[in-house]
Amino acid sequence: MDGNPKRTAIVAAVIGAVALIVAALIQIWPQISKSEPTPIAVPAAGLEAELAKANIILTEVADKPSQVREWLRSDGQYYTMAQSCITVLAGKRVYDPVPLDVIVAKYRVNTLKGRPDSNFPSEQYRDMEGVKDAIFKTWKERHPDFPQKSFDEIVQD
Repeated sequence: MDGNPKRTAIVAAVIGAVALIVAALIQIWPQISKSEPTPIAVPAAGLEAELAKANIILTEVADKPSQVREWLRSDGQYYTMAQSCITVLAGKRVYDPVPLDVIVAKYRVNTLKGRPDSNFPSEQYRDMEGVKDAIFKTWKERHPDFPQKSFDEIVQD
């Protein structure tokens, strides 16, 4: 520096501002750099209909649909997972119905490394690759003899 206190103060302020911007970017970079889509926000009232369009049923257990329906309204885990399922399907549908309650259980075990009945914060149900994997594994469990080997092979427009 040339000893000019005004210039030194300006340079220090600019360096400080750049440091703050860099620090802010570092903290938010994981969120802005993800290439995964954000789950589609569907009101709880329309969620079951959107799932049905995607060929995702609430459950296969005869006396459990009302319970899963209640979870969609009151349990953030189910609500977020349902939105994530609709997001990864993006207007497509699974060839044969798959139950949401089983998809959630598979996601908890395979993606979140918990038990089928574990509770996790709802924001952890947004791993789109994990959602695809849970849908595929649920479908494959129901159709073990079918040749499909990936998520993209079990969906249609």
